[in-house]
Amino acid sequence: MRVRPTMCALALGAFVACGGDDDGGGGECDPTTEPCVIEKDVSTITVGGGIEDEDTCQSWTLNNPTELWVNAVSESNDGAYHHANWFFVPDNLYTLPDGTWSCDEHGFVELNAAVVGGYLFALSTQSELETQALPPGSAIRIPPYSRIIGSSHLLNASPDPVTTTMHLQVHTIPPSQVTAKMAPARIQYHDLTIDPMARSSFTAECLFADDHQAQLGRPLAYELHYVLSHYHGLGSYAQLEIAGGPRDGEVIMRHEGYGENFGVAIDPPLDLAAAGAEGVRFTCGFNNPRDAAVGWGIGDQEMCVVALQAKSDLAWDGDVKRDTGSTTGTVDGEIRYGGPCDMLAFEWDFNKPGGPPR
Repeated sequence: MRVRPTMCALALGAFVACGGDDDGGGGECDPTTEPCVIEKDVSTITVGGGIEDEDTCQSWTLNNPTELWVNAVSESNDGAYHHANWFFVPDNLYTLPDGTWSCDEHGFVELNAAVVGGYLFALSTQSELETQALPPGSAIRIPPYSRIIGSSHLLNASPDPVTTTMHLQVHTIPPSQVTAKMAPARIQYHDLTIDPMARSSFTAECLFADDHQAQLGRPLAYELHYVLSHYHGLGSYAQLEIAGGPRDGEVIMRHEGYGENFGVAIDPPLDLAAAGAEGVRFTCGFNNPRDAAVGWGIGDQEMCVVALQAKSDLAWDGDVKRDTGSTTGTVDGEIRYGGPCDMLAFEWDFNKPGGPPR
């Protein structure tokens, strides 16, 4: 019986597998014709006791001569990872040895990486082991000759150093099995002022039907396939709803708790145009037992973010910027805030060339 190969290396013109038959024999895996799993220990680092660091980037040069269609990503680590956002770029950018390097020193900017390459996945808060899988047939395209880069937020709250290895697996499907090509989107609520000794929530309503018409010249076509939210230790829930139309307010996703896989596959996918929607509404709820207000940031501060993957030709980034939100009322003891969603929308290119041909 032949099992699906697990790939541990990529070489020009050849795909070298480390899996194989049940009897231990090896085998090759070709991502253009069959599902494959590409994997690597991306880095091993030691994080000192009591250290918090937001300036660690990690890179993995794929050396892939063909495009890769990614349906799932698995990660494991040994702790000290608070969060990490992973992207792919052409491999003639950030031409550094694979492993760790300073994001700031080398000018790495997440939004720039997402535009020139793409967004792959984000590590759930404090997660040491998880798999984020899109619905069957849904896939993110990585162009040929790409480099994967993770922008990591490291946190070791213990007094002792932690040595941690980040291991990634990229699960691909062949082009013939791809039924939905993913375009990324994100919402951030930067204007957080979480009241002391209280429960509060912050809502961003991001409407992009008009942006779709303006950028692409046609009515909204947007099918939501995956949602991943992010907050810190004071977060109690994250919720995504339909915004606009006859199904306004219908809950698409609700995540409660902290420290588990925050990713949710929307299966079957949700067709926002068919629902008559204009966009989505995202809320983060917090419970702050401290006697001081909490804002946006690392350390003992908070965040409110959601990343989306959708079958669409539109990519977008929405942000409630600092000093733009306001209180909208109190309901059942929860102080509620809202603010305008500042939108950056653009057509997503599914044929990006990647790195220089070899």
